[in-house]
Amino acid sequence: MTKRCPSCGQELPHSAFGRNKTLPDGLSFYCLACNRDRNRAWYRGRRRSMGKVVRDHSWIPDGFRWCPTCEQAVAHEDYIRNSRTASGFGSQSKPCHRRASSSAYFYRTYKLTNAEIAGLRAAQEDRCAICGEAGPQHLDHDHVTGAIRQLLCQRCNQGLGLLQDDPAVLRAAADYVERHREQQSPPADDPGGGRSGRRPARRGPGYARWLTMLEYDAGRVRNPLPAELFVDD
Repeated sequence: MTKRCPSCGQELPHSAFGRNKTLPDGLSFYCLACNRDRNRAWYRGRRRSMGKVVRDHSWIPDGFRWCPTCEQAVAHEDYIRNSRTASGFGSQSKPCHRRASSSAYFYRTYKLTNAEIAGLRAAQEDRCAICGEAGPQHLDHDHVTGAIRQLLCQRCNQGLGLLQDDPAVLRAAADYVERHREQQSPPADDPGGGRSGRRPARRGPGYARWLTMLEYDAGRVRNPLPAELFVDD
């Protein structure tokens, strides 16, 4: 069964028409595509008559959607979703939504505006205040006084939190790493660290044996080493 659409002049199946119980055949007068175009044209004309700005989005290709925040055509996969809307999409692209959420969080938590956050970022040259990684996204603060400090990357921000923001613990951790690096590094005049031969590959079977021998030479292993450690491969 087909029906002719008086707008486009095509003979189309009944599935291409909407429902209208007031008409004898129970189908809408125009096909779905023509009816949609006519509704859009009426809406634009109505908005113009009210003095509103009407944007032409007809140039946007399939699979893209206009983002009113950044004013760009954005691919569907980069657009937020909203099951409560007819289109299934939200009102912004994902990057714009993330920026808006971040701005709202900074203002809600620290009462800082976008301009103030931008000033902090510019003062740090958009780098983490500890490690220098580009694009830090976490605003650090003193957990005791609540005073705002600087922007940090995720690793540095989490590191401070895991070490309880304690300067003594942080210094002890730095001393710990440096001490063990010095102990594991062979002297400049003895690349073998007291043992002959070159340093084995880190993943090779002799690497653990090599480290054990260094520990024994440094006096940190009290028990005698097994004889098989001294047998060359």
